[in-house]
Amino acid sequence: MKLDDQPDNNATPEDVHQAIEALSNEDRYRLRKASMICLAGTEYQDPMELVHEAMVRTMSAANGGKGRHWPKDVPFMAYMIQTLKGLADDSRQSAAQKKTDHLEVMAAEGATVEEALGRFGYCHSDVLSQAVEWEESENRQDRAKTDALLIDARFADDNEVTLIIMGHKDGLTPAEIRELGEMNQTQYETARRRLRRGLENLFPGRRAQ
Repeated sequence: MKLDDQPDNNATPEDVHQAIEALSNEDRYRLRKASMICLAGTEYQDPMELVHEAMVRTMSAANGGKGRHWPKDVPFMAYMIQTLKGLADDSRQSAAQKKTDHLEVMAAEGATVEEALGRFGYCHSDVLSQAVEWEESENRQDRAKTDALLIDARFADDNEVTLIIMGHKDGLTPAEIRELGEMNQTQYETARRRLRRGLENLFPGRRAQ
Protein backbone atom coordinates (compact mmCIF):
# COMPACT_ATOMS: atom_id res chain seq x y z
CA MET A 1 0.00 0.00 0.00
CA LYS A 2 1.39 3.42 -0.94
CA LEU A 3 1.49 6.09 1.70
CA ASP A 4 -0.70 8.39 -0.34
CA ASP A 5 -3.28 5.58 -0.43
CA GLN A 6 -3.24 5.22 3.35
CA PRO A 7 -6.69 5.54 4.98
CA ASP A 8 -7.16 8.88 6.71
CA ASN A 9 -7.91 7.08 9.96
CA ASN A 10 -4.46 5.45 10.12
CA ALA A 11 -1.49 7.26 11.59
CA THR A 12 1.33 8.48 9.37
CA PRO A 13 5.01 7.84 10.17
CA GLU A 14 5.21 11.37 11.56
CA ASP A 15 2.17 10.73 13.77
CA VAL A 16 3.81 7.61 15.18
CA HIS A 17 7.15 9.34 15.68
CA GLN A 18 5.54 12.24 17.52
CA ALA A 19 3.46 9.93 19.71
CA ILE A 20 6.51 7.92 20.75
CA GLU A 21 8.51 11.08 21.44
CA ALA A 22 5.64 12.45 23.52
CA LEU A 23 5.53 9.45 25.88
CA SER A 24 6.18 10.56 29.43
CA ASN A 25 8.21 8.59 31.96
CA GLU A 26 4.91 7.54 33.50
CA ASP A 27 3.65 6.34 30.10
CA ARG A 28 6.82 4.32 29.55
CA TYR A 29 6.48 2.82 33.01
CA ARG A 30 2.88 1.80 32.29
CA LEU A 31 3.91 0.22 28.98
CA ARG A 32 6.65 -1.74 30.71
CA LYS A 33 4.23 -2.94 33.38
CA ALA A 34 1.64 -3.90 30.76
CA SER A 35 4.32 -5.75 28.83
CA MET A 36 5.35 -7.65 31.96
CA ILE A 37 1.76 -8.81 32.36
CA CYS A 38 1.63 -10.03 28.75
CA LEU A 39 5.07 -11.65 28.67
CA ALA A 40 4.38 -15.10 30.17
CA GLY A 41 4.49 -17.94 27.64
CA THR A 42 5.80 -15.78 24.78
CA GLU A 43 9.07 -15.81 22.87
CA TYR A 44 9.99 -12.40 24.30
CA GLN A 45 12.65 -12.40 27.01
CA ASP A 46 12.29 -8.85 28.29
CA PRO A 47 9.29 -6.51 28.67
CA MET A 48 10.96 -3.74 26.70
CA GLU A 49 11.64 -6.17 23.84
CA LEU A 50 7.88 -6.56 23.44
CA VAL A 51 7.32 -2.79 23.70
CA HIS A 52 10.00 -2.19 21.06
CA GLU A 53 8.43 -4.79 18.77
CA ALA A 54 5.06 -3.04 19.07
CA MET A 55 6.64 0.30 18.12
CA VAL A 56 8.57 -1.20 15.21
CA ARG A 57 5.47 -2.88 13.77
CA THR A 58 3.45 0.31 14.16
CA MET A 59 6.07 2.36 12.32
CA SER A 60 6.36 -0.34 9.63
CA ALA A 61 2.61 -0.27 8.99
CA ALA A 62 2.61 3.53 8.90
CA ASN A 63 5.32 3.36 6.23
CA GLY A 64 3.21 1.02 4.12
CA GLY A 65 4.86 -2.23 5.17
CA LYS A 66 3.70 -5.15 7.25
CA GLY A 67 2.73 -4.36 10.81
CA ARG A 68 -0.09 -2.98 12.91
CA HIS A 69 -1.92 0.21 12.04
CA TRP A 70 -2.62 2.79 14.72
CA PRO A 71 -6.08 4.31 14.12
CA LYS A 72 -5.69 7.97 15.06
CA ASP A 73 -9.06 8.07 16.81
CA VAL A 74 -7.71 5.60 19.40
CA PRO A 75 -5.46 7.06 22.12
CA PHE A 76 -1.87 5.98 21.52
CA MET A 77 -1.47 4.40 24.96
CA ALA A 78 -4.67 2.37 24.57
CA TYR A 79 -3.52 1.27 21.11
CA MET A 80 -0.08 0.29 22.42
CA ILE A 81 -1.47 -1.79 25.27
CA GLN A 82 -3.82 -3.62 22.90
CA THR A 83 -0.89 -4.18 20.51
CA LEU A 84 1.27 -5.59 23.30
CA LYS A 85 -1.52 -7.99 24.18
CA GLY A 86 -2.05 -8.96 20.53
CA LEU A 87 1.65 -9.60 19.88
CA ALA A 88 1.91 -11.67 23.04
CA ASP A 89 -1.15 -13.72 22.06
CA ASP A 90 0.31 -14.29 18.59
CA SER A 91 3.59 -15.44 20.12
CA ARG A 92 1.88 -17.86 22.50
CA GLN A 93 -0.18 -19.35 19.67
CA SER A 94 2.98 -19.79 17.62
CA ALA A 95 4.67 -21.56 20.54
CA ALA A 96 1.66 -23.85 20.93
CA GLN A 97 1.83 -24.74 17.22
CA LYS A 98 5.52 -25.57 17.55
CA LYS A 99 4.72 -27.94 20.42
CA THR A 100 2.10 -29.62 18.24
CA ASP A 101 4.61 -29.98 15.39
CA HIS A 102 7.10 -31.46 17.85
CA LEU A 103 4.54 -34.06 18.94
CA GLU A 104 3.96 -35.01 15.30
CA VAL A 105 7.69 -35.74 15.01
CA MET A 106 7.69 -37.76 18.24
CA ALA A 107 4.80 -39.92 17.08
CA ALA A 108 5.85 -43.19 15.45
CA GLU A 109 4.99 -43.72 11.79
CA GLY A 110 1.24 -44.15 11.52
CA ALA A 111 0.63 -42.95 15.09
CA THR A 112 -1.48 -39.92 15.94
CA VAL A 113 -0.56 -36.94 18.08
CA GLU A 114 -3.06 -38.19 20.65
CA GLU A 115 -1.21 -41.52 20.83
CA ALA A 116 2.08 -39.68 21.25
CA LEU A 117 0.56 -37.68 24.08
CA GLY A 118 -0.66 -40.89 25.67
CA ARG A 119 2.86 -42.30 25.70
CA PHE A 120 4.04 -39.31 27.68
CA GLY A 121 1.24 -39.57 30.22
CA TYR A 122 -0.97 -36.76 28.93
CA CYS A 123 -3.96 -38.92 28.02
CA HIS A 124 -5.77 -41.96 29.30
CA SER A 125 -4.45 -45.25 27.99
CA ASP A 126 -7.99 -46.38 27.21
CA VAL A 127 -8.63 -45.31 23.62
CA LEU A 128 -12.30 -44.44 24.12
CA SER A 129 -11.65 -42.43 27.29
CA GLN A 130 -8.76 -40.71 25.56
CA ALA A 131 -10.93 -39.76 22.59
CA VAL A 132 -13.71 -38.39 24.80
CA GLU A 133 -11.30 -36.40 26.93
CA TRP A 134 -9.58 -34.99 23.85
CA GLU A 135 -12.88 -33.94 22.26
CA GLU A 136 -14.11 -32.32 25.46
CA SER A 137 -10.80 -30.51 25.86
CA GLU A 138 -10.95 -29.27 22.28
CA ASN A 139 -14.53 -28.07 22.75
CA ARG A 140 -13.62 -26.23 25.95
CA GLN A 141 -10.65 -24.61 24.24
CA ASP A 142 -12.79 -23.57 21.28
CA ARG A 143 -15.41 -22.05 23.58
CA ALA A 144 -12.76 -20.28 25.61
CA LYS A 145 -11.15 -18.83 22.47
CA THR A 146 -14.52 -17.64 21.19
CA ASP A 147 -15.36 -16.08 24.56
CA ALA A 148 -11.97 -14.39 24.69
CA LEU A 149 -12.45 -12.90 21.21
CA LEU A 150 -15.89 -11.59 22.17
CA ILE A 151 -14.55 -10.06 25.38
CA ASP A 152 -11.57 -8.46 23.62
CA ALA A 153 -13.87 -6.96 20.97
CA ARG A 154 -16.38 -5.75 23.57
CA PHE A 155 -13.76 -3.87 25.62
CA ALA A 156 -11.28 -2.96 22.88
CA ASP A 157 -11.80 0.76 23.43
CA ASP A 158 -11.89 0.61 27.23
CA ASN A 159 -8.30 0.82 28.45
CA GLU A 160 -9.17 0.53 32.14
CA VAL A 161 -11.28 -2.59 31.73
CA THR A 162 -8.62 -4.14 29.48
CA LEU A 163 -6.01 -3.59 32.19
CA ILE A 164 -8.29 -5.17 34.79
CA ILE A 165 -8.80 -8.25 32.59
CA MET A 166 -5.07 -8.55 31.87
CA GLY A 167 -4.21 -8.06 35.52
CA HIS A 168 -6.63 -10.71 36.75
CA LYS A 169 -5.33 -13.21 34.20
CA ASP A 170 -1.82 -12.74 35.57
CA GLY A 171 -2.78 -12.83 39.23
CA LEU A 172 -2.22 -9.18 40.05
CA THR A 173 -3.88 -7.72 43.11
CA PRO A 174 -6.42 -4.88 42.77
CA ALA A 175 -3.78 -2.50 44.16
CA GLU A 176 -1.28 -3.57 41.50
CA ILE A 177 -3.89 -3.18 38.77
CA ARG A 178 -4.78 0.30 40.01
CA GLU A 179 -1.10 1.24 40.03
CA LEU A 180 -0.59 -0.06 36.50
CA GLY A 181 -3.63 1.79 35.23
CA GLU A 182 -3.08 4.89 37.36
CA MET A 183 -6.63 4.49 38.66
CA ASN A 184 -7.96 5.61 42.01
CA GLN A 185 -10.36 3.37 43.92
CA THR A 186 -13.44 5.02 42.44
CA GLN A 187 -12.16 4.68 38.88
CA TYR A 188 -11.25 1.04 39.51
CA GLU A 189 -14.65 0.14 40.93
CA THR A 190 -16.41 1.99 38.11
CA ALA A 191 -14.37 0.05 35.54
CA ARG A 192 -15.20 -3.22 37.34
CA ARG A 193 -18.90 -2.38 37.06
CA ARG A 194 -18.48 -1.72 33.33
CA LEU A 195 -16.76 -5.09 33.05
CA ARG A 196 -19.57 -6.90 34.90
CA ARG A 197 -22.28 -5.21 32.85
CA GLY A 198 -20.45 -5.97 29.63
CA LEU A 199 -20.04 -9.63 30.54
CA GLU A 200 -23.70 -9.87 31.49
CA ASN A 201 -24.64 -8.48 28.08
CA LEU A 202 -22.26 -10.82 26.26
CA PHE A 203 -23.15 -13.92 28.23
CA PRO A 204 -26.69 -13.58 29.61
CA GLY A 205 -27.48 -16.19 32.20
CA ARG A 206 -23.90 -16.82 33.17
CA ARG A 207 -22.83 -15.88 36.65
CA ALA A 208 -20.41 -12.92 36.59
CA GLN A 209 -17.29 -13.29 38.70
